Amino acid sequence: MKIIHYLLLTSYCLIFSSCSQEDVKLKQYYIDGQALYKLHCANCHQEAGQGLAGLYPPIAGSDFLKKNKDLVLCSMRNGLKDTIVVNGKTYRQPMPSNTQLQALDVAEIATYIYNEWGNEKVITDVKDVQKTLEKCSK
Repeated sequence: MKIIHYLLLTSYCLIFSSCSQEDVKLKQYYIDGQALYKLHCANCHQEAGQGLAGLYPPIAGSDFLKKNKDLVLCSMRNGLKDTIVVNGKTYRQPMPSNTQLQALDVAEIATYIYNEWGNEKVITDVKDVQKTLEKCSK
């Protein structure tokens, strides 16, 4: 499926504009990250990232997202049991781990959420994610 997305993006760029390899990679990470987000994250954080009542914090418009990227990356794979404060509201509901997520999966989800809701327009690089995940698993 990822190969098909990549080929479609590459073809689109060649036909309609001159996209750089970095543009294609960003779009690929974003699309794959969106699919992974829907599969692993949207049940609690909701498809539009607004969270769920007082149980699960929002991702969209989240001050926590901007200030705690390493913790966000670690939490995607390892879960989170700590109480956190998001936009001035306290959340105590534990976040379950997703240990099946590989560094690339985490990088793609992060690229999606940070581009969609975190005012970033860059790739969250898999090499940086791998380093972060190694640190948080110690």
